[in-house]
Amino acid sequence: MIEVGIVYLFIFFLVLFFILLCLFIYLMIEKYMNNESRKKINELKETYRLDMFHFLQTGKDDDLNPHGGSEKFIAFLELLSEYANVLDSMEIKQKISKYAKKHFTNHVKKELNKRRWSLRMNALYMIEDFHMEHLKDSLHELYGRNNLTIAEKSQILRMFAKFNDSKLTSYMQKLDQRLSDFSILSILSIMNEETFEILVEDFVNLDKRTQFMVVETIGKEQLIQYHPLLAKLLESNEEEMRIRALKAYSNMGAPIDKTQLAEFFTFESWQVRMMAAKVVGKQKLTSYKDKLIELLSDQEYVVRTEAAKAIIQFKDGIDILKQVIDETEDDFARDMALEWHEKKRVDYY
Repeated sequence: MIEVGIVYLFIFFLVLFFILLCLFIYLMIEKYMNNESRKKINELKETYRLDMFHFLQTGKDDDLNPHGGSEKFIAFLELLSEYANVLDSMEIKQKISKYAKKHFTNHVKKELNKRRWSLRMNALYMIEDFHMEHLKDSLHELYGRNNLTIAEKSQILRMFAKFNDSKLTSYMQKLDQRLSDFSILSILSIMNEETFEILVEDFVNLDKRTQFMVVETIGKEQLIQYHPLLAKLLESNEEEMRIRALKAYSNMGAPIDKTQLAEFFTFESWQVRMMAAKVVGKQKLTSYKDKLIELLSDQEYVVRTEAAKAIIQFKDGIDILKQVIDETEDDFARDMALEWHEKKRVDYY
């Protein structure tokens, strides 16, 4: 009985070895074929590289037919993508778009409907790289699907912004909450002026997080024409909105109502006091020097730090800090003034 068991065990291991050997051979063959395919693609890219460059210069694509085998098709896709990433003139973009529309439209449409996420994402990147604006209808159809991933949604919205799509503002009113702040900022930053203006006009209908990102974009892009909106937001009952508006003012240097600003130095929220100090420093508002000196005694370290940084921005900032060191009885104020006085001296030398 034991000998029979040993025989069966031997047969089992023999079969297992045979299966593993077949699998190993299969993987080796597949790797060899993939390497040979990649080698052929690279050779084709080098063969047609100069012709592709001439096409982008002259617009003549008589000898640039990508059809004639999968390797050739992939070679042309990669070659066009490489040029699209390094050549940025509008004329060349138009030629790339025209060529892609003629030769790659059907391929991209098929890829958009594949089950594999990676293939759909690659198709979306191709649409962006090749400026395939004529596929906007396909993108709208894809965006409406329930099983769309957040990465796909983000990429599609980016392209709607690049293509100045009229439906983008309505999509922005109903954003997927899974979208990151970075993704929303990226979309807003590439919008054209007209689309962004429509979004600002419809500000109250945006969800709170999108409103925050709009305000941040106004500050980062220094869109001074929207400072009336920021002035209105400073009166908001929501603390976070006030902070965002003050941050935008500090970034873009737009004139701020001095009466409004004065209220924020004694605000209960330390974040508001900190941002008020930052605005004064960035805009060098000399009339608030006394307020900054008072903030050097603030209970919050970050507020004291921002106040000292703001004082340093003035021509007589060093003298002000020296005076605080010599005259104040507040330990917080003296320590902070001393710290930044020494930093400024080290930077000077």
